[in-house]
Amino acid sequence: MDNHKNRNEDNPSMKLTEVKDQANTVIESKTSEKNIFDGKLEPNHGPTEEMQSSNRDASPANAPKNRRYTVLSEKEKIFTISIFATMNVLIFFSSTMYLPALESMGKTLKVSTSKMYLTITAYMVTQGIAPLFTGYLSDIKGRRPILFVCFSISLACNIGLARQTSFAALISLRCIQSVGTTGASVITIAAIIDIVARSERGKYMAYSTMGSTIGTSVGPVVGGILTQYLGWRSVFWFLAVFSGIAILLLVIFLQETCRAVVGNGSIPPQPWNKTLIRRRKSITPNYETQTKFRNPPRIVDSIKLLGDKQIGILILFWCLVNWGQAAVQISIPILMTKNYGFNSLQVGLCFIPMAVGGIAARWSVGTFADWNFRRLARQVGVDVQRNQQTKEDLEKMPLEKVRLQIAFPAFYLSCIFLIGYSWTLAYNLHIAAPLIFLFFLGNAGVGATNVLAALIMDMQAYQPGMTRASMNMGRCLPIAGVAAGINPAIQVIGLGWLGTLFAGCWLVFFAGAVGCIFSWGGMEKRTEE
Repeated sequence: MDNHKNRNEDNPSMKLTEVKDQANTVIESKTSEKNIFDGKLEPNHGPTEEMQSSNRDASPANAPKNRRYTVLSEKEKIFTISIFATMNVLIFFSSTMYLPALESMGKTLKVSTSKMYLTITAYMVTQGIAPLFTGYLSDIKGRRPILFVCFSISLACNIGLARQTSFAALISLRCIQSVGTTGASVITIAAIIDIVARSERGKYMAYSTMGSTIGTSVGPVVGGILTQYLGWRSVFWFLAVFSGIAILLLVIFLQETCRAVVGNGSIPPQPWNKTLIRRRKSITPNYETQTKFRNPPRIVDSIKLLGDKQIGILILFWCLVNWGQAAVQISIPILMTKNYGFNSLQVGLCFIPMAVGGIAARWSVGTFADWNFRRLARQVGVDVQRNQQTKEDLEKMPLEKVRLQIAFPAFYLSCIFLIGYSWTLAYNLHIAAPLIFLFFLGNAGVGATNVLAALIMDMQAYQPGMTRASMNMGRCLPIAGVAAGINPAIQVIGLGWLGTLFAGCWLVFFAGAVGCIFSWGGMEKRTEE
């Protein structure tokens, strides 16, 4: 034994071999330990869901399987997103179709117009709170069951509102209705994140917001026509029918997308969570794509997210821009009636240019966003392929740079168009002038907020429902104050200077936000995590 030991000590090559063997043993131990915890990361850590996937299949032959983000084909993906966009139309119809009917409802219920506006405030407050619960639940239990509950609530409340004769019951039902509609709004966005890889989110996020853009802009027109010819109750009957259609689409066609339930779509959901029509053949389940957590997410996590340095400041700026856009939309009926003497139908038509501009953002800002992703990917040596992404590739991607390089010019253009819109109305120029500015404001503004929302989702990818709920809370609660203060603000400082003030706030805050985000080293932090 002593001779053998001495031979090992005297032979450097044998000693080196033993050291290598020990090192390999340590590496294998670490790899085994990593695989044990793979797919069970803490929530709110890092931007990529692929960090949850194991690295067991590292061979080239298995690489494409691990990279596939969703099993949905391109047609299935577009079909699914179209259903979510249709649902978003209903969600925003519920808030905007109601506006032209306020005066008529007040006369029927024998209450003042100021009291009727309390129903809007109550709706908006609930709009900011309800998604905290639905977003959190959908990240754990799945999108379809929570959507089914939300639209069932909407259906029941609309039937009750259509038959209502009491103001107290009206305001109560509007609050409950808001739980159903706005609770579903964050789920539709989160579901799109489930099935769209980061390299394609520029255009697909624009598709997802088409529903909200159409609902916001066309809703007052449809509501005005129904109120004028069929009475205010027809508005709620229309919404009840629309809610029923949404439930049918959900039950028959819409597949579960939550990655905590189905992964990339290859894992079958619970039997009760399947669609009535199965369009896809059986697929070998890939459990490596399934999102899992060490600790269950909590509702309070959405509120805590606002305290995160990077995410919080991005959400705050996203909300600031949304408040400005809401101020523009809320002021349109007042200004168009005062400056041009338009009736309700003509005022409703004035929303269309902004809606068309927002829809066109998919082909302008959305296309540039995806192009910039591919361009910067080539610079860092990442091969971007459709419907594929890996942890290793995304660790190299400067996500802040990818998104903010597009958001930066879009926001500055929004400021220019907002100032132009404000002063053309202040000087009471021909109606064509403000409508043209509304189109370009809708295009640049919606495109910029879509890109910024994509960045927030990129940086907080494990719980898209909860993240969107946090964004929604920051957006909706202050809008109630914006709705109440926009008219007095115009009277005090004038429309032109008010628009200039909003644009100035955007410019200053965006410059500060960009500086903070890059100085805090977001990419380095994500790589460490």
